[in-house]
Amino acid sequence: MAISWTAAVEAAVERHVAAKGDVVFTRQELIDRELDQILSQTGSVGLTPAMTLSRELQEMRDRGRVEFVDERGTYRFIK
Repeated sequence: MAISWTAAVEAAVERHVAAKGDVVFTRQELIDRELDQILSQTGSVGLTPAMTLSRELQEMRDRGRVEFVDERGTYRFIK
C-alpha cells in the first residue's frame, strides 16, 4: 500500500540521518540515497520527483521538523 509523500519524505530523512550519524544533510544527499525508496513507497513518480521532494522539505521546515543551515540545500533534522 502506498503512503503519502509527506510520510515517505519524513521517514527518508529519519533513515538518512540515522544511517549517517549526523542530523545535518543536504537535499542532494537525500535525493541520491532515498529518492528511489520514496518513489517506491508512494507509488508515484510524476514529472519532477526531486522538486516534489524539495517542496516536502520546505513543508517539513514550516512544521519545525527541519531547519535550513545554509542556502545551498543544507538542512538540520530536528527530532
